[in-house]
Amino acid sequence: MAKERVIACGMQWHEEADKKTLGESLANAITRQLLTSIETTDSASLVVSGGSTPVPVFAHLSSADIPWSKVRVTLADERWVALGHADSNESLVRDTLLVDKAGAAAFVSLFRPDVDPEQAVASVAADLREMHTPFTAVILGMGGDGHTASLFPDAPDAELLAAMSLDNSHGVAILHPPSVSQARISLTRAALLQSVHRYLHITGEEKSRVLAAALEEADNGSWQLGMKPVVGLLTESPANVSVFWSP
Repeated sequence: MAKERVIACGMQWHEEADKKTLGESLANAITRQLLTSIETTDSASLVVSGGSTPVPVFAHLSSADIPWSKVRVTLADERWVALGHADSNESLVRDTLLVDKAGAAAFVSLFRPDVDPEQAVASVAADLREMHTPFTAVILGMGGDGHTASLFPDAPDAELLAAMSLDNSHGVAILHPPSVSQARISLTRAALLQSVHRYLHITGEEKSRVLAAALEEADNGSWQLGMKPVVGLLTESPANVSVFWSP
């Protein structure tokens, strides 16, 4: 049975016994969010993350009874690799989410072929401005280092500070963290905070400990350089945040 409680700053904690059940519960929450937006505004937007963790969510969402033609989907971040590459988040989303009923949704790509990532910022930002905002729902993940999207704590300070600034109006940022092998394009903190609801989807005891330590470090304050980047997406408007976790 699901366990729900309020945690730090007023965020909601939703716990399930296993990853499969967690994926279904999160998909159901996202479905309700998208349907509410479509009923009230005739459109909706969904920001998703890559990696293996959200695949069970995508499997449920892909067959959900949603007017998907009224939904635009994009990624929270992308590795600067071409569609079809094993590390492409877009390929993962196209293969696991944008199938079945969800195949009718429009997808807004963060990648541009044959250019450096810095050259693509203006084009990507323009496409994102065509999406329904604030974003209806944002699904975030978290790494063991406390990164979310491609907001890595070891990115060069100037890049990370720009990407995490609440005054950043570009909506996207390019980062080159030394801990990863490819350049990254990521929605900025300011862009991701422009959302009706943010869902942090994590599994495993270790990530639960990382999150708890990060929130304790922040102590309900604003994000600062040296804190885990995920904190900056949770402690702002925490009533609009739900953490979905399973062992």
